[in-house]
Amino acid sequence: MYTIIDLETTGGKFNEESIIEVAAYRFDGNSIKDQFISLVNPQRDIHPYVEKLTGITSKMVKTAPKFHEIAKRVVEITSDSILVAHNAQFDYRILQLEFKRLGYEFSMKSLCTVILSQELLPEQESYKLGRLSRSLGIPLKDRHRASGDALATVELFKILLEKDIEQNIIKKSIVEFPGESMNSLFKETIESLNNDVGVFYIYNKNKKLIYIDYSKDIKNKVVKLFTSKKFIPKYVQNNFKSIKVHKTGNISISVIKALNEIRTLKPKINNNIDPKLFYKIDKPDVISKLKDFIITFNGKNENDKSFIFFKNEKITGYGYFDLFNNINTEQKLNSRLVEVDESDKVKNYVYRLIFQKKYKKLLTLKEIYKFSELE
Repeated sequence: MYTIIDLETTGGKFNEESIIEVAAYRFDGNSIKDQFISLVNPQRDIHPYVEKLTGITSKMVKTAPKFHEIAKRVVEITSDSILVAHNAQFDYRILQLEFKRLGYEFSMKSLCTVILSQELLPEQESYKLGRLSRSLGIPLKDRHRASGDALATVELFKILLEKDIEQNIIKKSIVEFPGESMNSLFKETIESLNNDVGVFYIYNKNKKLIYIDYSKDIKNKVVKLFTSKKFIPKYVQNNFKSIKVHKTGNISISVIKALNEIRTLKPKINNNIDPKLFYKIDKPDVISKLKDFIITFNGKNENDKSFIFFKNEKITGYGYFDLFNNINTEQKLNSRLVEVDESDKVKNYVYRLIFQKKYKKLLTLKEIYKFSELE
């Protein structure tokens, strides 16, 4: 049995938030068996940003029940079940926080549909609930309201259950999220992160770089890193002091950037890059045929694009541009290029992208230089 939950909170400082709306759907894997939806009086101000985002105002919650008045119902609907939420670490932490204020220890197993979606729906460009719902054709009414988001998560979870054919991934993903027992530095770090695509860098107390990684969803990758009991994550946990994030806009550039910087910056540990991505693969014929060209991808926002550049059949680097006018001469293109070493891992990864046509466009330099206004 599962209880799919979404919470809206007041916002504000970490671990000072309070719930302003809760929606919980008890789900047996096929259908909803029970539900509980309620506004909650937080007995504190709601942050203006939250009011604008959710439409929930202080006036709306003034006469709503306080959390201690609905706590029993929350316990009833979640009993003997697994908590499921999109970004479960947030909802779980907030529930623990509210119950701790009442002197009650709240603890249950949990599943995060962001993490599950990354495993079972690897081709998605974004794992934010809104974009994921649109991509999968899931109706999403009342976005940023507890009931609307929770119902969308129910539908997403149904898809994930179907996708997990051997019933292994979901089972392995069930965790007892540490919540309040987690190191306060880890919790503050997680809360400061977003679900961005990019590369992140972890430093120790001596400000020395110890770890580099990439992800389609940096926040949840860091949650996994901080909660895993494996050797490398434990080393990171024991030596962690700070984190730096570089957004890339797409996973292909993230992988290239991470591989290149692991090679050049040599962090203390980094045996984490998935070896399945870099199995040896023959050079695609198109490389020898065209010699000089770029392949393009999504950029960091809706207005720009990214590219990987081949010069004399060699991968020379990557970069970003808004319009093709920005790169319509060799000088312009080189000015935007971030050079990379063409290591075997980089070659095999990019060769696979070309074979599988996982790029937006493939354009020769002659095409780019000739058509300066190409869109």
